[in-house]
Amino acid sequence: MLNKLFKTLFLLVITSSTLIAKNNVLITGKVIEKENGKALSFATISIHSTGNTVVGGTTSGNDGSFRLQNSLEGDFKIKVSFIGFKDTVLNLVVKNENSIDLGIIALSNDVIALKSAVVTSKVPIIEQKLDKIVMNVAEAVATQGSNALDILKKAPGVSVDPSGNILLNGSKVQVWIDGRPSNLNGADLESLLNGTDGSTIDKIEIIAHPSSRYDAEGSGGIINIKTRRNFAKGLNGSARSSYTSAPYKTYYHGADASLVLNHRGEKNNTSLTISPRYNEGFNSFKTKTYLGEENVVASNTLLERTQTYNSFKLSNDYYANQKNIFGFVVSGMLRNFIDSSDNNTGSQFFTNDIITHNVFTKIRNNSNFNNISANANYTRIFKDNQELTVNADYFYYDLGSDNNQMNIYKEPWGYIKKQNHFKTGSSQFINIKSFKADYEHLINNKIKLEAGVKWAQSTTDNTLVRLDNIENIWVKNQSQSTEFFYTEDISAAYLSLGGQIGKKITLKGGLRAEYTNSKGEWITADTTTTKSYLDLFPTFYFGYNPNKDLRWGLSYTLRVQRPNFENLNPQRFYIDATSSALGNPDLNPQYGHQMSLTLGVKRHFNFGFNSQFFNNVIVQTPSFEEETGDKLLTWDNFGKMNMVGINAAITEFPVIKWFILNANLSVANVNSSNNDYRKSSIFTNGNFNATFLLPEDTKIEFTGWYQSGIPYGFFNIRSNSDFSLGIKKGVLKSQGTISLFAGDIFGTNISRVNLSNNVFDKYEFESKYRSRRITLTFNYRFGQSKAVKQRKVGNMDEASRVSTGN
Repeated sequence: MLNKLFKTLFLLVITSSTLIAKNNVLITGKVIEKENGKALSFATISIHSTGNTVVGGTTSGNDGSFRLQNSLEGDFKIKVSFIGFKDTVLNLVVKNENSIDLGIIALSNDVIALKSAVVTSKVPIIEQKLDKIVMNVAEAVATQGSNALDILKKAPGVSVDPSGNILLNGSKVQVWIDGRPSNLNGADLESLLNGTDGSTIDKIEIIAHPSSRYDAEGSGGIINIKTRRNFAKGLNGSARSSYTSAPYKTYYHGADASLVLNHRGEKNNTSLTISPRYNEGFNSFKTKTYLGEENVVASNTLLERTQTYNSFKLSNDYYANQKNIFGFVVSGMLRNFIDSSDNNTGSQFFTNDIITHNVFTKIRNNSNFNNISANANYTRIFKDNQELTVNADYFYYDLGSDNNQMNIYKEPWGYIKKQNHFKTGSSQFINIKSFKADYEHLINNKIKLEAGVKWAQSTTDNTLVRLDNIENIWVKNQSQSTEFFYTEDISAAYLSLGGQIGKKITLKGGLRAEYTNSKGEWITADTTTTKSYLDLFPTFYFGYNPNKDLRWGLSYTLRVQRPNFENLNPQRFYIDATSSALGNPDLNPQYGHQMSLTLGVKRHFNFGFNSQFFNNVIVQTPSFEEETGDKLLTWDNFGKMNMVGINAAITEFPVIKWFILNANLSVANVNSSNNDYRKSSIFTNGNFNATFLLPEDTKIEFTGWYQSGIPYGFFNIRSNSDFSLGIKKGVLKSQGTISLFAGDIFGTNISRVNLSNNVFDKYEFESKYRSRRITLTFNYRFGQSKAVKQRKVGNMDEASRVSTGN
């Protein structure tokens, strides 16, 4: 069924591109600086119809020249623009010409713009803005042969915890794609990012302190991954394929591909992306639990994993006229993975360093994650800088898992004491509906007003059935079989005002109100939990530019982290033979106050002071069942977690002409505490990107990241690092690229966690996955392409709390 849908969508796009135009015109010219005659590379040249609709575009090359071929007839305007320069508009009348040479186009400096912007002829990899950091990764070597998770880990302050959650400066964030939440959390978000081709990413926005316009969800802020889109008229796109080999004791293989098609007509802009993926790998877990001075339990689990992944995305914008735009986005994902353990998986129980018994475990898990989402949107442009955007979203998830586990308990001399064979079948159906309206208006060309309302409803239906094999008969385990139904409604409204005071000061402030009403029905336990609460979330920004070389910024925001659906679900999921995780329907939201003071010096240097104060931190609380020897991790509200630190960044620093360096370093004091527990440490997080520019359109990049240990609730997350090397070369007149990428070249990407509390004298956890790998990628671009401004559509938050990760 899915293959037929892909074929139909592909034929629709191809068919629409076969329309024959009246007149195919080649437009050429060269852009220079008026003051000194130097060529301006990367200037934007766009063609506008009489209705002010963009019908084509390109950018100037290194020598300032450009070539633009399009189907034109009649009256048009050519707009030439570049940051820090005044726009130049030329009238164009096309009759029967085959080619038009616009000659030399000289742009004059825009004195006003230059006071608040640094003009460069090259887009920097990292840009520090008032309310966010922007990573322009489109042309980075590391994007070739990498996935979205690889690229994200290189972002300043970003790390990944053992559960697969994305952290920013140690705090959990919401990950969006193209202004819409990724719909996932935990291990499923990690899988989605692993399956997203890095070459389709244009930039990554790190919004540590989102304004009132954004949902208050996400204690650490929002990371928005923007994919490439185009406005060149006609058909354009890219095709990519790659092969991955991971050299471990066993060689693991992987292959993936993507096809991106964009077509723009007079009134329609359509985009289609299809991405299949096959991946082999592993996950290994080692644990050691100290129960007093005498008793120790050591477990070792190795899961071989095979994963297939298919996704598609179809979007369309219809420009009815210059004031009304309609659009839709439909996307879907089918993912299946199989985990199976080898004969080495098991646990050993020691007393006074003597083995008392062994547990050998065989595991086979078959899981699926199927999702389809739809967005309908409408934008009404009343006049310049005054518009209304309306979004309606719907998400449907079908998650399932069949798990089979056999534990064989043996005496040290090999005698089988007992066997514990059980299987579980779980299903989860989630429906999410949302409606959102956003209005913005520029008052007196100085103050920007933003206001909006939102309503969202989420329902999740969870069922888990456990069967125990008793004398070769499968018997339902009533105590560990659960049914749980959860509903949640959120209504929100916000107001934001911002603008520039004089030539040096920028102010922005806002207030968001969110009313939450939730109900959890734990049917198996005959228990109902209801919650209703109103929250107010203020935001504030202050910017001061005393001169073109200095940029000061001050910001504050209050955020909330609601429990995701997995955290609330009281179903029991087994991690290994002696460890399991459990949700908690009584969880309360986590709140966090965040403040930052930043300083930008010239183009290359940025510094900051940051503080974060969290209450009701949502973490897992460990416990121990003496009768079975099982460790149980239950989601709970831990207490407080505070972080105060500084950071420094170097962006696009030319060490020498052919060697460009980007680096970021953060140092913070982290304190995690509740009434009975307190832990603090110094947390260090850093990353770098060294780019070597070689002749013949060749680049080499050496990148790496490191994070030290950090306390997180009862747990201490240990240090971790990853270093990679990549080389990319342009071929086929720069329309194609070949890249070779080696990830985790030193094998240092290992997750380690330990804890010590009143339950365990000491607990150690270590996890590895297929991080060391070599990937060969070929990418080919066809047609003209130029990035187009993203429309603010599909803004939905609740879906980001969906997860099936443990």
